[in-house]
Parts: sequence; C-alpha cells; structure tokens
Amino acid sequence: MTEGLLSRLESSLAKGWGRWSLNLDGEDPRDFLFDLVRGLKGSGPDGSGKRIENRFRYVGLGPTLAWLLVCRDPSYPVMYDSIESFSRLWDACLPALGDAKYHYVSLGLGTGDKDRHVLDRMLPENPDLLYVATDISGQMLRLGTAETLRRMPGRVLPVELDFEDGSAIESLRALLDDLVGTDPILFSLLGSSLANIEDESAFLSRLTHLLRPQDRLALEVAITRNTDPASVRAAAEERAGSRLYNEFVTAALGMYTDLTIDTNWLRFTSSAEGDDQIRVEGSYVNHSGQTITLMLPNRETIPYRAGESIEVLLGRKYTPQGLRRLLSNCHLNELAYEEDFDQATRRNSQDSAAFGLAMMVLGHEPHAAPPPTALGRVWGVPGQQPARNG
Repeated sequence: MTEGLLSRLESSLAKGWGRWSLNLDGEDPRDFLFDLVRGLKGSGPDGSGKRIENRFRYVGLGPTLAWLLVCRDPSYPVMYDSIESFSRLWDACLPALGDAKYHYVSLGLGTGDKDRHVLDRMLPENPDLLYVATDISGQMLRLGTAETLRRMPGRVLPVELDFEDGSAIESLRALLDDLVGTDPILFSLLGSSLANIEDESAFLSRLTHLLRPQDRLALEVAITRNTDPASVRAAAEERAGSRLYNEFVTAALGMYTDLTIDTNWLRFTSSAEGDDQIRVEGSYVNHSGQTITLMLPNRETIPYRAGESIEVLLGRKYTPQGLRRLLSNCHLNELAYEEDFDQATRRNSQDSAAFGLAMMVLGHEPHAAPPPTALGRVWGVPGQQPARNG
C-alpha cells in the first residue's frame, strides 16, 4: 500500500504542477528551539556571550529572502564574486572526477545556481544521477530546488537537515546507502559555508564520515593572500559595505526576538589567526544607552544591557597554506585546486589586501600516507600538490 501511494504521488508531482513541493524533514523543532534560546541567553553567568549560531542564520522566510537578495548584490563581493567565478573554477576542477558516474549531494544548496551548473556538467556522464539537496531551511530548499525539479523530475530529493550535527551526518549516510548503494557520490560544500562554522576542524572531521573511498567532496572557500594588518582591516570593511548584507546578517535576530533592528548597531571586527586565516565577526551592539528587555522565541524575557553585543556572524578567509593544513589534519586529500584572485585584485588598490576564491576536489583516505611533495615539505603538510593560480 505504501509503495502504491508513493508511486501515485510521484506520478502526480511529475505532471509539472508548480504548487507542490515534497521533501524529507530530518529536523526536530524542539532541538531547534532549545539550541536557539540557549545561544541567545548567553554562555556567561551574567548573560554575556549571546549569539545566534551559524545554522540558525538562514532559517525562516525572512533570512531566506534576505540571502537570495544579497547573493545578487555587487556591493557584497564575497558572494557576488563567488557566483561570477564559480563556473570557471568548477570546470577547471571537473577533470579530477575522472570517468566515474557520480550522484550529487549538496550540503547547503543556497540559491541553487551553483548546483545547477554542477549538474549540467555531470548529467551527460550519468543521465540517471540522483540529486540530493540538503539545507536546514525548508524555505531555502523550496526556492533553491524549484528550477532543478522541473529539469529533473523524479530524481531530486530535497532534505531538510542540519548537516552540522554529527548524528544528522550518520543518518544521511545511512539514507544514501539505501538509495544508491555503492555508487560513487560527489558531495559539495559551496559558498564558503565552511568559514561560517565555529569549529571547522571538528566539523570537517565529522563530515569525513560521509566519504567512502569512491566518494569526492567539492569545497569552495574565500581566500586571502596575506594576514597582514591591511588585509585584516579590508576583510571587515567589505562586510560593512553592503546594505543588503547587513539586513541579511540581522534578519534572524529580528525574526526570533522582538528587537526592532537598526543596522547602524551592527559592527564588524576582524583579526588574524596566525598566517592561516582572517577571522571576521559581526555583532549587534546595544547602543540605546539603556537595558532593553529582550523576548526570546519561547516567550522568555532577558536583559539586553547597554553596550552588550550579540554575535550574528562568523566568517573567515583562509590562506592557501592554512587551508591545506586544515584539510590535511582531517585526512582530506587534494585532487584538484583552482583559485581566482582577479576580481579582488581589481577592487583593492593594495595587492597585499587582495582576496579571492578557491575551489577544491577532495578525497578521504585516512589510512593512506602519500609521499611528501616539495610544497608539503615547505608548509609541513604531507602529500599536498602545489596551488595553481586560476
């Protein structure tokens, strides 16, 4: 009876009716509410350390629409340049996949533009591929997969899932095993999503549980040539330059509390973490001069004191050597690497502050011990290949 119902439902959806959207929901709203409230209440005994974690910043209609707008905003170069250069970077990395027929699993599909380009390149090799689009935002899934559902009816599976959660990763792996067996899978983590996660090393280690020897991971990150003071300042300044981006950064705070958002209260700071990366944080600071009673999603109220901040953003720009050290520590092997500094170089008058984008194809073989290359000996990273300027 169940198989008959699913078959009839699939047949109905394949008629092209645009109203309906079908996806798997792997999230427990109770956990979502608990973690969101806990972050907003702060981690210190005095309520300090208030924050909205990365995985909550995209959930809900307001943040979703704000993100769709900012991705088309030329005054926010991180995403605008990423979309502009993605096709060239991906096409340069594509030969690393070889002749295998991959299915495609997107971890955080966003607008869906990049996934459509990846699928356009993969479909000629595997017309029967399955596309699994995952995101913690149901609204993002609906909008980001709409066009692909029309192109590939019956072969698109949207999954509402928090892939930062280790148990969700294990569940996703089990689901994929049932769906495609031993067929190889290309996973993707695009749009510099890695840079937004607090403990990216722990996250990457959990993510490797998805990867079998025949699988691959496509990774896109924002990069920087240097971590000198000029570059550190520029990393914060580029975030502040877009009105639409500022509205996105504060959208979740406005949606899940009763604050009336004033983007003039948003402050961006940046710092160098050795020669590995530049860390950028966005904070919403109470500049009212008085304590505000802040209502949380569970209707509890807490004091939001004058001068107190709520973290609403975390981002990073990696140096190529810092990125490689991070990946090597997680036993991820570099199969392809392309970078593009052209857009940033034209924008910044100082070459030392130039930013760019990197695209990589990675494999996971934790027991392999590749011989060190000349580049690996210089950076202390075994088995890595030299970067090629895109």
